[in-house]
Amino acid sequence: MNYQLSHRARTLNPYIGAELRDKVEALRRSGRKLIALNVGEPDFPTPIHIAYAGIEAIIKGVTKYTPVQGTHDVRQAVCDKLKRDNDLSYSPEEVVITTGAKQAVANALLSICNEGDEVLLPIPCWGSYPEMIAYAGAVPVFVETEPEQDFQLNVERLASKITSRTRAILLTNPNNPTGTVLDQETLYAIGMIAVRHDLYIIADEIYEYLNYGEKVPLIAALSEEIKARTITINGLSKAYAMTGWRIGYACGPLPVIRAMTVIQSYTTSNPSSIGQYAAIAALKDEGDSVQEMTKSFDERRQYLIREIQSIRGLSCPNARGAFYLMVDVSHYFGSVYEEGTIADSKDFAEYLLHQVGVVVTPGDMFQAPQFIRLSYATSLAQLQEAVALIRAALSLLKMRTENLK
Repeated sequence: MNYQLSHRARTLNPYIGAELRDKVEALRRSGRKLIALNVGEPDFPTPIHIAYAGIEAIIKGVTKYTPVQGTHDVRQAVCDKLKRDNDLSYSPEEVVITTGAKQAVANALLSICNEGDEVLLPIPCWGSYPEMIAYAGAVPVFVETEPEQDFQLNVERLASKITSRTRAILLTNPNNPTGTVLDQETLYAIGMIAVRHDLYIIADEIYEYLNYGEKVPLIAALSEEIKARTITINGLSKAYAMTGWRIGYACGPLPVIRAMTVIQSYTTSNPSSIGQYAAIAALKDEGDSVQEMTKSFDERRQYLIREIQSIRGLSCPNARGAFYLMVDVSHYFGSVYEEGTIADSKDFAEYLLHQVGVVVTPGDMFQAPQFIRLSYATSLAQLQEAVALIRAALSLLKMRTENLK
């Protein structure tokens, strides 16, 4: 049979990290010990009161279909959270519960973008964003940021990218992969650019609680006119260690939320009823589990920045949020070892994997080819071991100039 695929499927790029992921899995199956600094999920268990809520849902029989948009109770819990923590007022009708925040981003893009529209996307960015934009028929327009400025977004550069086809600005704050946190002044300037040019803002706030400096408001909370064009997206995966529960949400203008709900009705329908029930317990903000996890992440962040900066040839901008660090490894491009040459960040990642069993993510995935991304969502002991192994691995490399002597 001639297996002809759709143009849509053929134009999507394969997941950039798939090849490395397959190699990692093969090494694990062979019994190789690996330290994973590539994983974008907390290493903590889901807080016990949330886990018990999920168990209670099963025992009580909360295992049936729910409304596509999510139950009224969980949408009300989202509204209560937004009012309590962010001073934002929404009705349950202006909220849709999704199968993770990723689906919320995809549904938002599908709801607002037409063929050929442009979406402004600061880079480095999460690797899924460009493909999600393309899947919606739009075009990602990259807005470069500078590592020397800790990847802060220059609003004048952002504005210079706007054309008659620009439809939206897609932001993550704090940022994955850079850990950059945009301040209130920058966020307001971005919001007013959107107002002046009649653009949507898709604000992915999934790392909201993982901010290790001064608290920053959500962009939608800065003014009513900014809120009116902002689709705020969040979820429970990162802050509550609930990656496998797959619960996200979006809130925003009612016509957009209705469109997102219709799209969801023809794809996944409602998110897990058990997950929604547990989400209510999470969103009530009972206990101090989120604060304890954030404190641990901050301790690891400070350790990793200090250690990376002390390694010859490596540098990293200051990361103030999320649980990632971008490390410039371009100093080692062109260096050689017994099995080959390191030409780029992918080669660098593969060298660490095979030489010492440390798994990192190449920067190509994030439109940052000079960098690798390290995740500190693992124990401090694992980070300490990984740093020692990275030091040892780099000491074995011969730089190109050394080989010419």
